[in-house]
Order: sequence, then C-alpha cells, then structure tokens
Amino acid sequence: MKLFFGKIKPTTDNKQIKESYYETVSPMKMGELETGDYAFIISGKAIHLWRAKEKLSIEGHHRMNFEIIQPNLPLNTQKFVAFKYFRLDSSLIVLSIRQSPKAFYRIHLSDGALTEEMLKDVDTYRKEENFRNIKILQTKKEVEKGSTDIQLYFDESHRLNVEKAPFFNPNMFSDFIDNLSKEGNGRKMKDKALGKIKKGLEKSILYTYQQLPILRMYDALFNEYGIPDSPETFRTDDEPPADERFALPPYELKSFNQIYYGPPGTGKTYIVRNNFCLEEEIRESNQTPIKIDTTRDFWHLAPGAGARLWETLKNGEVLGYEWLEKSWGDLSHLTPEKIKEAGWGNFQLISHFSKVKKGDYICVISGKKLLGITEVLADYNYEEAIKSDLPFQTVPIKWLKQFDPPAYLNSTQTKTFVRLNDGTRWATLLTILRENGFYFSDEESKENKTAIPKNFSFITFHQSFSYEDFIEGIKPILSESENDDTENLQYEIVPGVFYNACEKAAQLAGYRNLQDCLSESKQHRQKRFSNATQEYYLIIDEINRGNVAAIFGELITLIEDDKRLGTNAEIIVTLPYSKNLFGVPANLRIVGTMNTADRSIEALDTALRRRFSFEEIAPDPDSLETAIEGLNVNLRELLRTINERLEKLLSRDHTIGHAFLIKVTNPKELKQVFCNKIIPLLQEYFYNDYAKIGLTIGRSFLDVKLNKTVFMPIDHFDASDLEDKPVYSIRKLDDIEEPEFLTMIRSIYE
Repeated sequence: MKLFFGKIKPTTDNKQIKESYYETVSPMKMGELETGDYAFIISGKAIHLWRAKEKLSIEGHHRMNFEIIQPNLPLNTQKFVAFKYFRLDSSLIVLSIRQSPKAFYRIHLSDGALTEEMLKDVDTYRKEENFRNIKILQTKKEVEKGSTDIQLYFDESHRLNVEKAPFFNPNMFSDFIDNLSKEGNGRKMKDKALGKIKKGLEKSILYTYQQLPILRMYDALFNEYGIPDSPETFRTDDEPPADERFALPPYELKSFNQIYYGPPGTGKTYIVRNNFCLEEEIRESNQTPIKIDTTRDFWHLAPGAGARLWETLKNGEVLGYEWLEKSWGDLSHLTPEKIKEAGWGNFQLISHFSKVKKGDYICVISGKKLLGITEVLADYNYEEAIKSDLPFQTVPIKWLKQFDPPAYLNSTQTKTFVRLNDGTRWATLLTILRENGFYFSDEESKENKTAIPKNFSFITFHQSFSYEDFIEGIKPILSESENDDTENLQYEIVPGVFYNACEKAAQLAGYRNLQDCLSESKQHRQKRFSNATQEYYLIIDEINRGNVAAIFGELITLIEDDKRLGTNAEIIVTLPYSKNLFGVPANLRIVGTMNTADRSIEALDTALRRRFSFEEIAPDPDSLETAIEGLNVNLRELLRTINERLEKLLSRDHTIGHAFLIKVTNPKELKQVFCNKIIPLLQEYFYNDYAKIGLTIGRSFLDVKLNKTVFMPIDHFDASDLEDKPVYSIRKLDDIEEPEFLTMIRSIYE
C-alpha cells in the first residue's frame, strides 16, 4: 500500500475536484504516483482520500483519473501532519502546507500498524488518539519509550533535545537546533513557538497539534533562527489567524512554453522558482562515499581519437597516452629542442606528465564525456613508467569510478593532457563527482548522502544575448589552467544554454545524450517520451529584453507543442555550425518572465507570442499585512492606494508589486524600501516629473522651491511664466525622524 499527499489548486469551477482527476503538462508534478496508489488530496481547506485509477497521456498533457474513497475528511493540514501513522519528514511537514514544485509526494508510514481498512474508514480520522502531540519535558527521565508523541526534553545543562523516535526520518536529527536563546531577535512566528517550548523549563507540558502545530515546532527547532518565518495556511486555536502573505497558489503550465508577465515586484521569478524548479537535493545514498582532495592536481587524459584506447585502459592499473613514447626518455629532462628534432609532438603536453604526483587525480575524458576518474599511486618515475606492456609511459593508478554511461561535462578540450583545476570545466566536474558519491570535506561525510542534480537552468536575456549563446556558436578554446601555454589560438563549436538544456532533458528521458535520442527511430522516441516522468526547465528571466527572433532562430518552429521530439509531427533540423541534427525534447519546458513596465508584451515578436501561453501576475495587496506590531501602517491599503493612482496616471503595466513590501516588519525596513526601491521606480516611471510623483505619494515627500528666478532676455521669447514656476525634488528620507516618516506614509492612504 503506497500513500501520497497531493495538492490541487481550487478554481472557480473546481472541475478537477468534482470529476476526481489531476491534469498537467508536467509529468514531474505526478512524482512517483501510479495507478492503485492512495492519495490524500489537499484542495483549499478540504482534504479528500482518492485512489489512482487510470493514467493517460494526451497530446502532451498528463492526466490521472481517481476513484473517490472518502470526500471531505475531518482533517485540516495541521491535523493531517500529526497523523501518528505517518513518518515525519520535511516533505510531509512543510510541503503538505506550503507551496511546492510537485503536486504529489510520497508518504512513508512510521510502522505497519495502519491497515488498508483503517485508511479508508472515515472514523480513523475522527479519533483524537490517532494524532500525535508535542510533549515538552523537564528532564530526560520523563521520556516515554515507544510513545507516538514528539518528545522534547531538557538535559542537566537546560539544553533542549529531541527524543530520536523511530517515527522521525533519521536525517532530520542532524538539523535539530536549540534556538531557545535566540527568542526575541525578530522572528515572530519562531518566537511564539519558542516561548511555548521554553515553558517546559518550569513544568512538563503537553501541547496538542492545535496548540503547537508540528510545522511551527519544525520551523523553530529544525531551521536556523535567522531564516525568515515561512508561510503557512493554518492557524492555532490560541492565536489570531496567521497571515498567508507568502502562501502562493500552485501554478500550472498551460503549454510547453509559458510566460509570466506583470509589473515589477509581483514575484514572477519567485513563482517560477518555487513551482517548477527543484534545487539540488541531498538524498540517502547506497554508495560508499569517496573523499576527494580538491587541492591536488586534476589531469585531463584523452584516451585516443574516438576513445579508442578506453577499452584497454579501463581494465588496467596504469594510465598514459600515445604521445608519451618510451623513446623520449625521462620526461622531466625533456627539452623543446629534442621535440623539435623529432619533428612532432608538443613539449608542454608531453612534459606535463612528468609533473604528476602521488595523490593527484587523472580524469579520463573523451570530448565532453567523462569516462572515469583515478587516483595516482606514485610520483612519475621514468624507471617505473616504462615497465608497462603499453607502448607508452605510464603511472600507477587506482580506479575510483568508471562512468557507464559516461557523464557529460560542459565543454570539450582538444589537448591530450592538461590540468583541470579552476578551468572552464572545473565546476561541472565537481558537480558530477558530488552527484556520484564523492565528497570534498569531512563536513560533507557526516551522513551517507549524495546530491541529486537540479532540474533547471536559469538565464537572463539582454540586448547582447545572441543565437550563438543560446543554441551553438564558434568560441575560442581557452586554456584549462594559467600554467598552460597556448601556441596557436584554436576555436571550437560550443553548445549554448538551450542546446545544453535539450541534452539534459533527453538524459532525463533515459538517453545518453541528445544525439542518441535523434538517432533512434521515431516510434521508439514517442514511446520513450510518453513514459518519461522527469522533465527539465529552462527559465528565461526578462525574456522581452533580448532580440527573441534572432536568439531563437529556427527554434521558433521547433518549440511548438506538436513539433517536439516524441510527438507525431516532430521536426528535426540540421544546425548551421556543427551540422548536427537537432530537435527539442518533449520533456523540456520553457518558462519565461517579463516585466511589463520595462517593455509590454506587444513589443514581442508575433511569431514568439503565438508559441507561448501568457499568464499575468498582478500586484496582490491582499498578501500584505494590515497591521504589524510596532509599525502602525496598513501595508495592504498603502499598496492598493499607490497602484490605483499609478493606473490613472500611467497604466496597469506601471504599477508596483507586493514583493517590495512583503518582508517589511518595522519602520526602518519600510524606509529602506521607499528610499531604495519605490521612489527610484517612480522616478523612472515619471521621468523625474516630481509633480506626478507627488500626486502618487503626497506633497510631504517633496521639497518645493518657490523662489522667483530672473532669466536673461532673449529676443522674441517670453520667460515670464517660468519665473515663478515651482521646482520639485525628493526629500532626503534618511534625515526624517521615524514618527514623521510614518505620518507621511499613512497620509498616502488615509
């Protein structure tokens, strides 16, 4: 019996809830959910129990039909998280309540006590004994073994600890922090939870899930105190409703290509990152971790043209390459003159091998393909280097890992043997190693975990961004290390960010690379992409700031939903530089953001506009606080009033977003927002027409000079009407005391 929790955004018609289905263009949203699995469906304030019945894929849209087991369970999200049969982990605690990139997440059971009959029985969710509470205990002696409640206790030094019960995901314990001493330093929600927990010093106390929700406890004790209080959509019985100012509804892509647009500060980029982007995840690993010393030299060794030596080298315990003929003698004594006499070879590349030391690493790389990594067991020594049966000099090595299929670096290197440290491929190499069980410091090895790569790449368009940056272009080959001498400048064809995104999307569909995908039959491609559950996102910020027609080139057709690889009408083209075949995988999503105040959507190329779905992200005053302790300013009315005036003076595209004010908690922060963000934006909107700025935020923000100015006489020009013209400028807010500033702010909307 597999359980999941899922979120379906409430809509006006609530069609998905009424007809018990979930539909998306993003299969990633489904997670691991399969037919026959149970899912708790969270939609608004309601929670339903459904069972997955039928999985469909129609024209790029993925749909799961469900059987309704129990509608409208007697649960809210805080009670749901406290269900004692669920294992507590960060996904259940946080993502069942807050915005998340996926729609469905796996629920792990704490033990085998929950039966299928109990799961489907609505009375199971009515019994309060089925929900865990939080106990705050004065001493460890009071801890009850086998309890299903969360138990926090104080040790002899009055330090707070958590009982490591089996219903916790063990990975959580390393995140536990006694933040009690931090109480009062500005995090309101954390402070409320810490205040309740601290009462356990006076006497042991039990809190129900209503009195101290598990998410509140998790925020306060399993996160750094300085991290801003996160959003929640619940309230406790003994405090006023928590404002949902950060709680954004989940957004769904309407097509393979989506643009979110709106005025500045509406959270467009934030919405994209939180709905579609999975940052690098750290998960438990079955691999034995291997420590790598990044202060050592890392060497790139090419195993011959077309990797023809790889089959020989991978089965041996030594490494070398063809240019290292034994006849060169001791490479540490090799001279450029000897190379010149021989009439072939490169002194730098051949002599580098003599610098290999014990503890260095050799990465076997063919083109962009990382085939393996070894550790060198001894310094280069000519007497030992010629003992191998191979026709060239070698050093002894120990294989750390051979990659099958190969891992892909971000660029190629034509040189046979060079240092990798801090070169163009260095960061990518370290990322690949980390994803494959390697670690670089003792801190990283505290638990047996490995990194899972993120599912997106992020770029920003600008006026200089070109087709060569986006698809592919001819670029100079840069030295991998400042110690490498380059005799002749060479060039290579380098794939751009979009090509790399297509490559990663193809790999998520199960291919080694994009070219393997393109070499497969159309029928097999369709089958592979129809079964693909993972997808890759290319996030393009400020998409309207680039020359999109020039940047996309022939892709303007290939990005259409029905022209993607894996569809019936797929199109494959030949790229102009590399002459490689190219197509856009069906599991690649392009998500753009646009600032309408910078340039409206009408300025976009018409062909591009036809191929994207557009969704407006408007300012949301209701997401702001109406009252903040110590501020005495209604931020909601402040934003609403300013935007009403801007709409009249300019347009709805030139309003300001709620993100400017959403983190304001005190007068100092509000003053900084006005000084550094709102007023400079108004100056840009009105081209320093300060009178109109005054119409928007009030005369009190302006300095006015009314003195008469006498102009020099000019024939046939009457300047008399300018002599008494008032001159406006913005007051320096830093010099204004807090009470006066707050009065000025309130005057905007009162």
